[in-house]
Order: sequence, then structure tokens, then C-alpha cells
Amino acid sequence: MKKKNAYTIGIGGLKNGKHQFEIELTSQLLEIFESELMENITGRVILQLVKSETQIDVDLTLNAKVVLLSDRSLREYDYQLEETQKIYFKFSDKFEMLEDDLFKIPFNESDLDFAQIIYDLIAVSLPSKRLHPEEDEDDELFYSSYGEEEYDEESEEEVNEEEEGKPTDPRWDILKKLK
Repeated sequence: MKKKNAYTIGIGGLKNGKHQFEIELTSQLLEIFESELMENITGRVILQLVKSETQIDVDLTLNAKVVLLSDRSLREYDYQLEETQKIYFKFSDKFEMLEDDLFKIPFNESDLDFAQIIYDLIAVSLPSKRLHPEEDEDDELFYSSYGEEEYDEESEEEVNEEEEGKPTDPRWDILKKLK
């Protein structure tokens, strides 16, 4: 028997018709899947179930705030998620996942665990490129303890000093005259 968690909905005693459930999202979801995709999560999922004799249609509405790490600076920032998904559970003799949003479940199934479905929806909704809102995507990736002006002046001086001190190759002298 599966261990019940906060993301499990009991469907055994539900009558045919519409039902609504609200699930609070916490870091417990991340602990279940040992996730490193995000640091923390808060929010809620509203499940609207329509049960009939042959199937259960579920509309998931996700509204959550996740804490992500910037790929560039490793600073944490909040990212708001608002997603919806429709899932279908058809009654059958055995459990089988036919597609991402279509499942067969046994007629005598008493609980539906939405933890994996919710986690997958969140994971797919996260941006592939994670930049802190204060970072610009077009910023150069050059970090230095020098200011830009100081670095440019010092590097030019160093190059000029190196050029003056070294004897030049006569082949380069000929090429320089072509200018």
C-alpha cells in the first residue's frame, strides 16, 4: 500500500459530478523527488475533478512562487508560475500511463496521487535560462577587480612596453611597411 501524502486525493467515495480540491505546495514536494531544480516553493494547486462512470477529468491550475538560482551569478530569486493542465483518468482493469495527460486506472482505485503530475508541470514550466531579474542577458561575462577604464589603460601600457623591449622579426617589419 502506498504511503499517503499531501498530494493524494481520495476518489473512492466521490459521487459522479464536479468536485474541487485545493493543495498547498511546500518544500515537501521537493523533498519527495529530491529536487535540485529549485530551492523552495510556495503556492497552491486547484484541482477541479469531473467524475463520471467511465472516467475522471481533472483541470489543474497551478499558482506558485519558486526560488531559483541564477545560472550566471548563483544569486537566488523568486519566479512566479501560473500554469494550467488538463488530465484524463479512464477506468480500466489495470493502471497504465498512455500519454502525459492520459492514464488508465483500476475501477477499484481509491486514491489518486498528484505529486508526480504537479512536480512535472512545475519542472516543465521553469525557464531553461535562469537569470536574476537584475542581470541583463546581453551583459558581458567579464568580471574583474579593475574598473573598465583602469584595465584598458593598464593593458595598453603593458602591450606597448612589451613591444618596445623586444627585437622584432624582420619579416614583420616588411609587412608593417605595407600599411
